[in-house]
Amino acid sequence: MTKRTLVLWLAGFFLLTGCTENQKSVEVPKPSPNQIEFAEAALPSDEALKDIYARSCQSCHSVYGMNAPLTGHKAGWAPRFEKKGIDGLVASTKSGIRAMPAMGLCRDCSDADFEALINFMAGESN
Repeated sequence: MTKRTLVLWLAGFFLLTGCTENQKSVEVPKPSPNQIEFAEAALPSDEALKDIYARSCQSCHSVYGMNAPLTGHKAGWAPRFEKKGIDGLVASTKSGIRAMPAMGLCRDCSDADFEALINFMAGESN
């Protein structure tokens, strides 16, 4: 196992174990089977964002039941946008919130990257 593979494996392990941490979640309507299926397959169209999403966001935001709002499930994202707005969501991503580690495990992401990823996951862009 290469050092890079080991680092990626450990990052994924810690991210997944953090996703299921017992936490207070926002009450939202349950996603439909179609919304769950969409979240499992969705990827940003931008290649750079696709790479970041795959390594930093997808493991929690594409799996129903991980206590993270599902990608594309607008009802899951709406209360967060209403409460914090995009600037607040970027700030929460950078500092970490509940089970999500600081920077969402993306140390090389800019605020613009986080904003684009949040908007993608919230169904505000593709």
